[in-house]
Amino acid sequence: MDEEELTITLGLGLAARKAAEAEYILHGIYVHLIDAEKAYSRLPVATGGKLVKECRAKLSTSGLPASCQTSLAEDLDAVEEGIRLRNRYLHGYWIYDDESYQWLTLKGAHGTQRPEATFVESSEVWELADQLGKLCSRLLHWDTAHFGEEADDEEDHQGLVSRKRI
Repeated sequence: MDEEELTITLGLGLAARKAAEAEYILHGIYVHLIDAEKAYSRLPVATGGKLVKECRAKLSTSGLPASCQTSLAEDLDAVEEGIRLRNRYLHGYWIYDDESYQWLTLKGAHGTQRPEATFVESSEVWELADQLGKLCSRLLHWDTAHFGEEADDEEDHQGLVSRKRI
């Protein structure tokens, strides 16, 4: 594995981890939005873009103030875009182009008979991982602010924490 392959592989792995973390946090938010007694108690459990759509649908009937709904809706849009990019990167075929010093990604596109073909620089997967990491922090903050529960932290300080009912 050369340096370009190592860079893209590590970046893809980090982007995949951060996308999975965002899905996990979103599932916790969804559990609160539908007021489920326990997480994973209703089947099937949505993932990815479907989970974003389910959260968006329940948000309007959540009874939360409009400003809270707006802030989560904006993050849901960003997560949806991040997951779309994650899917292109993780489910695509990568070919390194020595002339342009970029990767050509090929991925089947839903509803079309032609694949998506896009040039990508190695840094783009790292940027996606960074964006998803920041989104995870915002989602966790939002969840804690609206559905948090009192608990002690590692230093025995009392405060709100995000809890996923399992």
